[in-house]
Amino acid sequence: MLDLPELKVTKPSDTRWLAHEQCVKAVKKSYASIVIALETFYEQTHEPEALGLNKALSKKSTVMAIYLLDFVLPQVAQLSRCLQAEKLDLTAISGLVDSTLQTLHESLLPAANWVLELLDAQDELQAIAIIDSESITSFQDKVAKPFVTDLKENISRRFSSQDIVASFSIFDSSKLPQKDSPDLSSYGDEFLGVLEDHYGKELAAKSVEGEEFTVPALVSSDIRTEWVTFRRYITPRPKEDNTKLLMELATNSMLVQMFPHLSDLAKVCLSIPVGTASVERSFSQMKMIKTRLRSRLGEQNLAHLMRIAIEMPEELPDDMVESVIDIWNRKTRRIAV
Repeated sequence: MLDLPELKVTKPSDTRWLAHEQCVKAVKKSYASIVIALETFYEQTHEPEALGLNKALSKKSTVMAIYLLDFVLPQVAQLSRCLQAEKLDLTAISGLVDSTLQTLHESLLPAANWVLELLDAQDELQAIAIIDSESITSFQDKVAKPFVTDLKENISRRFSSQDIVASFSIFDSSKLPQKDSPDLSSYGDEFLGVLEDHYGKELAAKSVEGEEFTVPALVSSDIRTEWVTFRRYITPRPKEDNTKLLMELATNSMLVQMFPHLSDLAKVCLSIPVGTASVERSFSQMKMIKTRLRSRLGEQNLAHLMRIAIEMPEELPDDMVESVIDIWNRKTRRIAV
């Protein structure tokens, strides 16, 4: 009747903060619908909460905050999704962070995208709140600038070591030049220098009890000699999952003896907490496997099933499929394959 978009507001979650982006988008899209619905609801029921929400949403500051968040949250969410990728490119982190910070800085400009969008929506919003340029300037100075500045500082603090993290991309076999390429002789030297500068010196630290101690240097100048041989060693290898390469370098006794310093760096790389997405996926997979009806599933069998579900390739070779079916049919079962 009112020719307004259908209202479907996503409930924000404190544990899944990416839901806030969808919630803000839904509120912004149906802003007029929400205000009218609250006003009508109050007239019919005289509920004070409806009146309070209606007055809060009718404020200029609330309208401008919604448009600001609709611009800011997608930028942060995009960075978060990139970091949650199963195969994260460590070299891309620096560029992703820098581009996100630059986009957030643009939100403070007088002609920012969210400001222009807000001015274009005056015909729709004039029945709720009349927003002029003076109000927008005041909001940017008092609200937007402190908020975005704190957000940028928070992101910068969290990624203060992004150059070091990006340097671990030397272990990415997909970026290695071909064996006969002249670029192979210098590949990874710059990144290796960053890692050598950071892990090649003693670090001061404190224990939980507050006692100061010194962490010895992890690598020495011998790492460059190891690297010259190691990059030749991995060049003929097929382009594979880098985690497997790192695990082999960290656990294979022969490689540990040949490349002790690179092995230590591989262990550090495997333990870097870039994100918790893989852990969350594991818990989600466990819930799908150990359901209420399978509550008696043992720990060992659960571990085997989770490993199959998480690490199994998308397509199995035909001979492996036949072997699985053969093993299944060795025992009398209620389900035939």
